[in-house]
Amino acid sequence: MRLVIDIGNTRAKVAVFSSRTLFLVESYDKISLNDIKNTIERFPTIRKSIYSSVANTDQEIEDIKDYLEQKTKLIIMNENLTFPIINHYLSPKTLGKDRLAGVIGAKGLFSDDDCLVIDSGSCITVDFIDKESNYYGGSISPGINMKYKALNTFTESLPLINDKFEKQDITGADTEGSIKSGVLNGTLMEIEGYIKYYCSNYPDIKILFTGGDARYLQSNFKENTILEEHLVLLGLNIILDTNA
Repeated sequence: MRLVIDIGNTRAKVAVFSSRTLFLVESYDKISLNDIKNTIERFPTIRKSIYSSVANTDQEIEDIKDYLEQKTKLIIMNENLTFPIINHYLSPKTLGKDRLAGVIGAKGLFSDDDCLVIDSGSCITVDFIDKESNYYGGSISPGINMKYKALNTFTESLPLINDKFEKQDITGADTEGSIKSGVLNGTLMEIEGYIKYYCSNYPDIKILFTGGDARYLQSNFKENTILEEHLVLLGLNIILDTNA
């Protein structure tokens, strides 16, 4: 069995796989060494692990990595690993590990198709990989929470919106409604534009939504799109398979 750890900007996920089958996913605001020890104790046949993080490290994280090196064959996600795709990205050192794992996860599910991965968390990333597994890159923009916080932080009078997914008419009738329209409807129009562009160039493309806000966003594009909330974990498991 394998252990996959993915630490994002706001949440950490721990997954257990048997080959390509996902057995367990647990999510944490802040992961601890005890969390990992408990998982290893529950699944004592774990022999391999992969650790990926887009966040800053601390002593607890270093302790987790030391523990995994003792208990498993540990792979640290970085640009020097072997990947089952052709990576044309011009700055591989700055390529987000979650973006790379996401497109690899998409190809694991749809090996013969062009794929568009829309990952919506702290940021919204849109990444394209073609049917020959050529990856060139994509786009990065602020996520829904970041947009709300930016409007509140960088202005004197705009409020911070808490009910972030409440449906809103295009024409906001007050300040709160106008903010919601700008953030929610603006985000949906942004994503719709990317989908239309890629569908016009790749008519049979698979469109996958993942990330913390994926369920809400994909619900607005249900036709011909796929919700795969654990796509990055699936990709990391494939990377582990390729390197260990």
